[in-house]
Formats: sequence, C-alpha cells, structure tokens
Amino acid sequence: MRIAVMADIHGNHVALETCLAHAESQGAQAYWFLGDYLGELPCPQRTMAALYAWQETHDCTFIRGNKENYWLGALDTSPWRRGDSTTGVLWYMNQRVTEKDKAFFASLPIARVMELPGLPAVTICHGSPRAVGECLVPPGDTTYEAMEAAETPLILCGHRHRQAFVEHAGRRAVNPGSVGVSLQSGGKAEYMLLDDIGGQWHETMIHLDYDVEQVIREMQEEDLFSIAPCWMRVTTGVLRGLNVSQASVLRRAMALCEQGEGHCEWPYIPEQYWEAACNEVGV
Repeated sequence: MRIAVMADIHGNHVALETCLAHAESQGAQAYWFLGDYLGELPCPQRTMAALYAWQETHDCTFIRGNKENYWLGALDTSPWRRGDSTTGVLWYMNQRVTEKDKAFFASLPIARVMELPGLPAVTICHGSPRAVGECLVPPGDTTYEAMEAAETPLILCGHRHRQAFVEHAGRRAVNPGSVGVSLQSGGKAEYMLLDDIGGQWHETMIHLDYDVEQVIREMQEEDLFSIAPCWMRVTTGVLRGLNVSQASVLRRAMALCEQGEGHCEWPYIPEQYWEAACNEVGV
C-alpha cells in the first residue's frame, strides 16, 4: 500500500498539480489531505477544481484545517478589507469561496482514524487530533499532552509547513510539510509517501521543484500586491526560498506597533509597521 499525504496547499494550484502528478507517477493508491486547501495564493477555484476532479477518480480522504474554519465564519470578517496587509488576502479569498466549497469544508472532520487491514491504525489531522490550531510538529507547548491523548501510535499532521517528526510516549507524529507554502525547503513543494513495508508504515519525504514564477505572475494578475501589499511581499520571498515566514513577520510588525502605539491588537496593524518589519527581513 502506498499513500500520498499532502497538507497546507494554501491555494497553490501549481504546486498541487505538480505533487499530484508526481504521486501518481510513484504509484500512490490513496491520497490523504490534511487541511488548509486555500490560503493566500491566487486563483483559488483552480485549486478547488483540481481537488474536486482528483476526488472523482482517486481514493481521497480530506481533513479540515484552520483555514477552512475561517471560510466557515470562525473569524469576524468585518475588519477584512482590500489594501490591508493583515486582512487583505482574507478579504480576497472570502470573496471567492463558493457555497459548494463551504458545504465541502463543513462536511470535513478535524481528525480521523484510518484503519487498513494488516497495518497499524493512523490518526490524520491538521493541527492535532483535538484542535485544528494546536501544533504538534515542530513541537509546541501542548504537543506531548496531545500526543498522549491520541488513539494511535502514528499521527500525521500539518499546520506548521515544515517536514519533521516528534516521538513521545510510544507515539510518532509526522508533518509531511506544505504543498503550497513550504518553509525552510528552498522554495520546493513538499509532501510525503507512506508505504506498507512488512506490515509497518514507512515515511518518505518528497521535495519537488515547480514553477514558482508562474504563481507570482498569477499573484500580479490578480492584483494581490495591492490587495495585501506586505503580506504578498513576504509570500513572494517564502515562495522563492527565503528563510522567513508570514507569521514571523506578522509578529514583528505587531511588536513594532506595540512599541509605536503603546498597544497592538490583531488585525489592526498600521501599514507603516508592516513596512518596517518587511524592510528588516529584506523583502
């Protein structure tokens, strides 16, 4: 049995199509998707069309991530606006998610135990088996507690956009990396092949080149650099392999805002602090 495990596509249909084609060429018999199908990248309906089409012809299992909760109303959308680096991309995506997409996202569990004959059961989730936003790999403050509560010895999770694993209390949690916005990968698309070898699971991490510049051209065509100026500057750097993340720049912008204003509350971060944070990291 060979299974392709993919997480954190974030709307990067170019990277997704590259990973799907590669997995099929490697003989994948099933596909497990660990959430965050749309994020900050352009032309979201191309990503959803690719996923819907793949589901029609392949054995697919989908899990809900934190981004899916956004499009289902988990956040207050009233501050989201065009031209704002903090919320512009949320505004853009929220305009393009369809009712079909929302119904699909609402149908997805946040975790599922996968049981295949003759093999150890596997838990698949986005953040952790108990919360979409809880981090397992790389480890966060509650990683070990969440692993101890898991039902299976192997847990597959996404959310942190890095290929890594953690072992604790007889359990192993593995992150296959991010298809669409991978961190610390040199700008490659990432996923994992999970193989049955002698009745046990074996992981192979995959790193693929894809047409990053096509994605950036589509960002320009969709006017995303006006819709979410600094967020797109950081995203461009990440796609091209810069060792930075949107979350780290956001934290720095908020810290600068706190220093300058005496307080800072997401998502109300003036553009001047985003600009300063971007200049610090060189994007």
